[in-house]
Amino acid sequence: MANVVKHVKVTGFTEYLRAVQQYKDSSLNLFTLFTGSVDDNNHSWCPDCNDAKPVIEEALKDAPECTCVITVYIDRPTWKDRENSFRKSPELLLTSVPTLIKNGTEKRLVEGQCSKLALVQMILEED
Repeated sequence: MANVVKHVKVTGFTEYLRAVQQYKDSSLNLFTLFTGSVDDNNHSWCPDCNDAKPVIEEALKDAPECTCVITVYIDRPTWKDRENSFRKSPELLLTSVPTLIKNGTEKRLVEGQCSKLALVQMILEED
C-alpha cells in the first residue's frame, strides 16, 4: 500500500508562512517545494519546474509515512523581482525555482537537482 502524503498548495509568501505555521509543530515530516505557477494546462512558466514535477511526484510515492509537502506556486513577475520575499527572507534566501527544502533543516535541492530521482528520494528519507 502506498503511503499517504499530505499535499498543501499555496500561492504567495503570506500563504506560505501561514501553512508552515500550521504544520511546523505537527508530527509530520514537513517539506516545501517552491515552484513556478502553472497555467490551465498544469504547465509552468519555469522549464526546470516542469522537468522536476514528475520526478518529485514519483519520489513521493515512496515517501515516509506522515510526510507533508507544501507546494508554493510563485508567478513569474513575482519571481523575477529581485526584491521579492522568497529571495529576501533570511529563512529562505531562495536563488532558484524549483527548490525543495526539508523544513527545519539546511537540506535543500535546487533547479536541476530536483529532476534527479535519487536526490529527491534521499531528501525525503527520514533522519
